[in-house]
Amino acid sequence: MKFTWGKAIFLVMTVFVLLMASFMYRAAFNQEELVAEDYYAQELRYQEEIDKLNRTAALQGKVQLVLDGSNLRIQWPHELHAKAVEGELYLQRPSDARADARFPVKPDTSGVAIIDLGGRLKGAYNAVLEWSADGTTYLTKERLYFQ
Repeated sequence: MKFTWGKAIFLVMTVFVLLMASFMYRAAFNQEELVAEDYYAQELRYQEEIDKLNRTAALQGKVQLVLDGSNLRIQWPHELHAKAVEGELYLQRPSDARADARFPVKPDTSGVAIIDLGGRLKGAYNAVLEWSADGTTYLTKERLYFQ
């Protein structure tokens, strides 16, 4: 049997169609979720978020989020140690909403809060720390990578 141009074109087209069919099959079962269900309501509150981020940037020190094994250590600037600070940490996993979690945060007298994050899935998380000090609200956003 001789291999001709017609057979080669048929073979290439068949491989191409099978490849496209496999991509379509995988795409049909790929679960893509919205980042937030109430994205429109969040968009309306966006100016408040910008104001909180600006207040956080105006502080002399920076809030530090440091992963230490399965613990997350949050360190507030020295200027806030004497103030009553409390807030909430929201960990959002962009690829899987089931892994999202919220944690209440209240630092000790040295301005440090330690949160046990044992059991978290490995990968990237968006950490949103919304906190208040003496009635003024602040917002800190960082990207964390669990190993």
